[in-house]
Amino acid sequence: MSWFLRFLVALGVDLFDFTIGRFLFVAPFSGEIIGIVIGYALFGPKAFWYLLEALDPTEQLDGFIPTATLIALAARNDERFA
Repeated sequence: MSWFLRFLVALGVDLFDFTIGRFLFVAPFSGEIIGIVIGYALFGPKAFWYLLEALDPTEQLDGFIPTATLIALAARNDERFA
């Protein structure tokens, strides 16, 4: 899969998290678990940086930080310079 398609999926994950993700999941940290699973499928071990979203137990602030998108941009730089 090309980097751009993986980037679009990561962007979609962040948009979902920003809009309805924090209200949808009644179980704590289930959104972060889903984000890590999707991120690992796309970018490998770099996706564990998504765990930083678990630092906000209120689910109110982490939607404003596009973690999956930042991971995608970091992966692009790694692919370019590898």
